[in-house]
Amino acid sequence: MTTIELLKTLTSPAGVAGEESSSFESLKGLFSLYGDVSYDVAGNIIIHKKGKGKHILLDAHLDTIGFVVTGITDDGFVRVQKVGGVDMRTVEGMELTLHGEKDIYGVVCTVPPHLSDGESKVSTDGTAVVDIGMSKEDAEKVISIGDRASFRSSFSVLNENRVSSPYIDDRGGIAVLLKALEYTKTENEITLVCSAQEETGGAGATCASFNVPADLSVSVDVSFGETPDSKASECGKMNGGAMVGFAPILDRNYTEMLVEIAKEKEIPYQKEIMNGRTGTNADHITISKGGVPSVLVSIPIRYMHTPVEMVDIRDIESCAKLIAEFLERV
Repeated sequence: MTTIELLKTLTSPAGVAGEESSSFESLKGLFSLYGDVSYDVAGNIIIHKKGKGKHILLDAHLDTIGFVVTGITDDGFVRVQKVGGVDMRTVEGMELTLHGEKDIYGVVCTVPPHLSDGESKVSTDGTAVVDIGMSKEDAEKVISIGDRASFRSSFSVLNENRVSSPYIDDRGGIAVLLKALEYTKTENEITLVCSAQEETGGAGATCASFNVPADLSVSVDVSFGETPDSKASECGKMNGGAMVGFAPILDRNYTEMLVEIAKEKEIPYQKEIMNGRTGTNADHITISKGGVPSVLVSIPIRYMHTPVEMVDIRDIESCAKLIAEFLERV
């Protein structure tokens, strides 16, 4: 399976934070190719590969941003509230799938420019209204308060090496770790956690890292990819390689090892400097139990937390090759 095919498979099912079970059922067959698969109470998918030597915890989160249903109006419109850090500037007019008794298609309501004053009406409280074309009576038969809604799944390839999907964050990270397992010859014991609820605080990684007796951990997430309207100093370059995280909460020696490997093996990389916490699951894993030495490798993506997240496949490959070599070196 090519990296693009793998990423397409991984981004196909929804998995809004707290409701990742649908992703588990859809992807269980794929994950079983990489080790023994289990599913814990927190919603994590655990892939275990036996070995000797160090026990290494690999983590990338399975859950995505999305919405939760909060009510149905008398006219049959569905009210939703964002789950996670949805960029509400991009939501008006977007297509959603509401996951009720069955999947229901919906469109987020928006006022035509002809009837507005020309100013954006971006939601400041994370709420939106969805048109599903039903009366209240019919809507209540298939949709309930508490149901999740996700951006309608799509996967587009741009100019061979770049792809766009609502779920690159962080199915791209899972793709990195699966490819790393394909590439590595490590004899170390590996536990790969496809973690739940990262977008709502990191509960999945917190629980999983408590249960796994890891000697060290590698987290993979996404970080900001440079665009014309962004600050270059705050972003990574697309096709610039793996973003190796440097932060006080991360283990400096293992982080420097990643850089040494990248130089030695001529794997494209770039440094990502953070002055405290990383905002990823690495923060939770590092302080689990008595502490777990942790490193962070990130994929630069554009348009984070929107329906059109974009990644360069060559960066995924760079991340995977770097981690594969790291697993053999530690």
